[in-house]
Amino acid sequence: MGAAGSQDKAAGDAVAPAEEEEEDDLGLQWDEAAHGPQLPADGVFTMETLRKWNGVELPMFLAICGKVVDVSSSRNFLPDHGYGKLWAGKDATYAMATVSLKAEMVAKMDFKLEELEQANFDALVGWYKHFLKKYPERGTLKEYDGWDFSKVISEAEAMEGGPAFGS
Repeated sequence: MGAAGSQDKAAGDAVAPAEEEEEDDLGLQWDEAAHGPQLPADGVFTMETLRKWNGVELPMFLAICGKVVDVSSSRNFLPDHGYGKLWAGKDATYAMATVSLKAEMVAKMDFKLEELEQANFDALVGWYKHFLKKYPERGTLKEYDGWDFSKVISEAEAMEGGPAFGS
């Protein structure tokens, strides 16, 4: 019985560091006093300045339809894992429209919104609504100056409830 108790204690001890490690993996969380002053004064990011908002150097941001959102509060966006590894500090517009998890679809700007297939446009509307409803907007992305996302925005605003993915 003494050996089993020792094994249980040892197993219990082994769990604590893993839990602490998981907490550390969440990345930097938004702190207004620390991070607010590091935002662009004019609220306009570039692909280059967005890059450091990767959850390691600064809290994790991503861009969609020219809007920069702060996803640092989400457990779905961890530095160097899954969505965080793919989209942290980057533009995800085309990847969201094509519902792609391929790295080559991230920060892709050689497309025209009006040339997206309807299913891709609808996916973009749903993701835009999801991200702008759930996460704080921290600015805009300069590379999208001159792009017209008004149809995406108006359809997202008109959408009942949440996005209807998979239907």
